[in-house]
Amino acid sequence: MTNFTLPTENSYISVGEIDYAYKKLGKNDGIPLVFLIHFRGTMENWDPAMLEHIAAERPVILFDNTGIGYTNGETPTTIAEMSEDAFQFITALGYEQVDLLGFSIGGMVAQVLTIQHPELIRKLILSGTSAAGGISPTHPKLQDAMHREDGNQEDVVNTFLFLFYPDTEKGKKLGIASLKRILNQKTIESSLQVRDAQLAAIAKWSNGNHDQALNQLNKIQQPTLVINGDNDIMVPTENSIILSKNIPDAQLIIYPKAGHGHLHQHPYRFAQHVNLFLNEK
Repeated sequence: MTNFTLPTENSYISVGEIDYAYKKLGKNDGIPLVFLIHFRGTMENWDPAMLEHIAAERPVILFDNTGIGYTNGETPTTIAEMSEDAFQFITALGYEQVDLLGFSIGGMVAQVLTIQHPELIRKLILSGTSAAGGISPTHPKLQDAMHREDGNQEDVVNTFLFLFYPDTEKGKKLGIASLKRILNQKTIESSLQVRDAQLAAIAKWSNGNHDQALNQLNKIQQPTLVINGDNDIMVPTENSIILSKNIPDAQLIIYPKAGHGHLHQHPYRFAQHVNLFLNEK
């Protein structure tokens, strides 16, 4: 059990009418690693057991993009707009170069941000995500789970375990442990407007021109780490293999007996892989 906790106070920076909420943790010196969270997640949805080990070696920036969590405004309905908002936030902080870690929908945003603003990104990490027009999930319960409205805690736990972790005794045990760590730091949830906007953005992304998207991936010249579990029902694992084959300088890591939440299922292992990749000259 980690004793690491997120800073309780948020920092804010304004871009036009949007006041972006963020937390900076870890070391003061070095290139910061900016995190882009999953569907409906806020900056409080990262597992502190994973953050602890990454922040021990570098500056880490967590933030709520437009309309999410503590950031005002309305969440846009396209990945491109989300990417531009993330770019505006990062550059408003004064950074000329950052590393980027995108998980799930955050990985979609990270791809577009890197393609559109390559000078800003030094290294890229894509976790449990896909290129536009990639292989869609087929599990019959997935749509109901993603469209659910906020329910009681038991519903939240069961949905989280179903979406993120393998249906095994060990997988559920690790998932529950991660969820407890995350819920211990949660102070705000995303709204239904966020859910609906992100669902619309994912639908457009999923229906995108896949061949064109693969051609765009060839523009990513940054060293890239692609990570997933071998049984991702949210963003099928084959999408990670496709990403690694079409990004010129990409390496691929697949965790056995792991799902969409592989980075929280194995927080220390994931942090080790991230640090090793980012520290490599």
